Amino acid sequence: MKEPSLETIKQDYPYQYFGAHPNETETTFRVYAPRATGVNLMREGTGWDCFAEPMTKNEDGVWEITIPENLTWSEYKYYIENSDDYLNQPYGMARIDPFSPQLAVTWGNDGTRNFNSIVCDRNYFQWTHKHIDLPHEPMSIYEMHLSTFHDGNYRDIAHKIVDHMSYMGFTHVQIMPPFQTPIHQSWGYLVGCPYAIYERHGTVDDFKYLVNHCHAHGIGVIVDVPLGFGVQDWDCGLANYDGTDLYHHSGSRGWNNQWNSRIYNVGDTYVKNYLIGLCTYLYHELGIDGARIDAVASQIFFDYDRGFWDWPRNDREQVELENWELFNNLGGDRYFEERGYWLSEAVDFAGLRFLRDLHARLQHTAPKFITIAEESRRVFPKLACPVDEGGLGFTYAQNMGEMHRIRSYLQIPIEHRLIEHIEILIHNNSAEKMVNAMNTHDECANGKVRLITELGNHIPLIGLAALCWFRPGAPMIFQGDEFGEEGYFDVFHGVDWSKTGPYAALHQQQISNNFHDLNQLLRHEPALARHGINSMIRNGSNNERKWFSFIRWGGDVGFESSDPKDHKDDIIFVRNETPYPVECHAEIYVPVAAEYRVIYNSIDQRYIGSQHYNQHDPYWTIHSAGQFLYFDLHPYQNIALKLKNHP
Repeated sequence: MKEPSLETIKQDYPYQYFGAHPNETETTFRVYAPRATGVNLMREGTGWDCFAEPMTKNEDGVWEITIPENLTWSEYKYYIENSDDYLNQPYGMARIDPFSPQLAVTWGNDGTRNFNSIVCDRNYFQWTHKHIDLPHEPMSIYEMHLSTFHDGNYRDIAHKIVDHMSYMGFTHVQIMPPFQTPIHQSWGYLVGCPYAIYERHGTVDDFKYLVNHCHAHGIGVIVDVPLGFGVQDWDCGLANYDGTDLYHHSGSRGWNNQWNSRIYNVGDTYVKNYLIGLCTYLYHELGIDGARIDAVASQIFFDYDRGFWDWPRNDREQVELENWELFNNLGGDRYFEERGYWLSEAVDFAGLRFLRDLHARLQHTAPKFITIAEESRRVFPKLACPVDEGGLGFTYAQNMGEMHRIRSYLQIPIEHRLIEHIEILIHNNSAEKMVNAMNTHDECANGKVRLITELGNHIPLIGLAALCWFRPGAPMIFQGDEFGEEGYFDVFHGVDWSKTGPYAALHQQQISNNFHDLNQLLRHEPALARHGINSMIRNGSNNERKWFSFIRWGGDVGFESSDPKDHKDDIIFVRNETPYPVECHAEIYVPVAAEYRVIYNSIDQRYIGSQHYNQHDPYWTIHSAGQFLYFDLHPYQNIALKLKNHP
């Protein structure tokens, strides 16, 4: 394989050029600080002298020095000076290396803190399962916050994950940002150095062990990555790195008011390479399988979380043709009456181009790396469509707004619910593949409580999980949902593991049984491995009786064929929205007149215990009368059927 050029490395694999690079005899340091007037290496070996080892600047603004010794595992910083006249006063500060894989952190009793970069050996850890041949269809996601899942070393956490997932059966874990943060209460989202693993749980090699151990047991690893913003702190972050806004926008455009954070200038070539290179680094160096890109809306809309008064409005007459083409391919312009401006006035075109370029590059540098767009506005219907089809290139979109609407729907009194409200949420014409989050950390924090607390008991929760798993897309829950954790999530209270295993209450065991069985179906049913919306068709509903049905196609043939061979993997799904039995036959159209068998029934005693209506399951098999199935539905029943195999 041909070695990439130096320019390709700096663009696509910048971590291989910048940062600290040791070998047996010497260590080379490189840092980009184009406006600095002086940069010195500070390290343990020189007693942290600010001026002992001056670095040399090249024409590209990169400062470099080679020390004739192997400095692996030693600590260092850069002392960066800027004495140019455009500053109100000369700048001089010790800064971390932006490409540090690991930081050493000390905390003083008086609240003081210190962050140093560490020279790491990229090849020290011995991988056995760096990458895993695991498709993302089918995929079910278990979102987790490491410190509250198990507040120990990454290696201990790895074993806890595998032990727990071996029964639950989720295909992937999604880890909330595992990067260095000075603010533990931010859940990891206020990142200081994006390339550095959070030292609270160990070293970068300890984190590699976690990934390797998960892969060895067939579990994929996704991490949450905030690519749009970072902390404003200077001691562990990148703000005003060389005395100027090197990494971030200047002025009001460079600030997110809600999160008190700095916004990356993704229109700058170096910053773009730095952030795109992070995703490449996660795949090639840490073995990560994918990234959930956090807060995409804040990256592509000026008016998102920045108030109505301090964002730069585009002049629609001055928008460049390239931007209009990208914008129109994604869905085009519209006027928002309630806001009083055009969509094109509020769009950050540099943010759109950055996300498009990110995925265009990943197609070549890490084609198996999946990305999930966490986006709440859903203004653009092609975020998760290929770049060459006019999309931004995400593998999946995660519609945060949908969760809010489903929860609002569940609060409507039964008699006032309209089936079309829930059908609209699950039936759409989008070409995107979706992550169907039954719950996330956002939905059980900041004043919000977990679903079981809100719903009052676990029986409707069982059925809601079934809907989430049987509809097209990748289902997702947050830690604790799998056994009915109550209350809310915060970083100061860990998962209550006493609610699992032999000490769990009956309803907690039943919730776990349900997720286990749904994941087994997901892994083995071909229809559930097809995440595209075209794998489902609406199949009847009754507003008065509050039930609806859909079919998940197991192949590429629909109602145009009545040959059983074409429909052997189809799944017929029916859902009763109410706590009451449906007292008349539900009429379900089926593609083949034949005998059907139940593959899932949410009212099984395994999930809800003994009820007067489930002392025995009356629907082991159902024979259609012509092209229809007729049967009564029980309270909150969600039932899935497929053709019974004939010898």
